[in-house]
Amino acid sequence: MRLLADFIEGQLPPDEHAALENHLARCSSCVTQLKTYQSTVSILRTIGEEELPEELRWTLRSFVDRRCNN
Repeated sequence: MRLLADFIEGQLPPDEHAALENHLARCSSCVTQLKTYQSTVSILRTIGEEELPEELRWTLRSFVDRRCNN
């Protein structure tokens, strides 16, 4: 996923960018994944950031901690 993020943001070195473009020209599965990722990023940027209520933040953090420690 990091590779796609760097590709979208124009952060890949030219040789890696060209190699990924070459791969995308032949791999419809990766093109679909790239488009999905681009759409997700676009939606998240449109929504913007909002502060989570403290209780929800605590619940989410506890859930993630439990999942990571099991």
